[in-house]
Amino acid sequence: MGMGSERRPTFPNQVAQGLTVLDVAPSREEIEQRIAAVATGSRRRPVLVVGIDGAYVPMRPDSARGRRPGQGRHRAKRPRGQGEWRDAKGFRFYLMEGERSVHLLSWHQVQNEHELGEALKQVKEAGLIPEDQVRLCVVADGTPWIWKHVKALFAHARQILDYYHCAYYVHNVAKAHYGTSWPKPTMAPRGRPSNGPKRR
Repeated sequence: MGMGSERRPTFPNQVAQGLTVLDVAPSREEIEQRIAAVATGSRRRPVLVVGIDGAYVPMRPDSARGRRPGQGRHRAKRPRGQGEWRDAKGFRFYLMEGERSVHLLSWHQVQNEHELGEALKQVKEAGLIPEDQVRLCVVADGTPWIWKHVKALFAHARQILDYYHCAYYVHNVAKAHYGTSWPKPTMAPRGRPSNGPKRR
């Protein structure tokens, strides 16, 4: 049976209504098989990374749904104004294998931090992640709500501030300490900055 273009965006939402992370996650057996494959030939347990983040996403406005009079096909209107952006939060579990990542499971939804915490709790309580077989670390930004859930569920995990937020914070510290117009070093004849340290 065919499906019109006006039904395609809404049909997946109807199918997914009521699903939880456990409905879409692989079984513990499948996850253990992927861990074993990555661990083959290594004396150390593989690194399992949990990435957690949130972002605002544009929503398809009601005015863009359905057909407009006299038009068989049309593009959805771009979100404009207030109330058409919502907060999406999610997490991803993956293994590091050299320069490659091996996906295990992920869950990204339009949800608040409490709902995300409940989804993480479901993964933990279902025992999907064999924590004794991996070295667990969490990569995230500095948002307090993320680390609150990490400490409650994965207290032993290595906590890592992601590179881009770390660089942002370091830049702000440097800006506060030095201001925005510190002098650039000029090169001396011997090839070292003239205002740098001198040899004695």
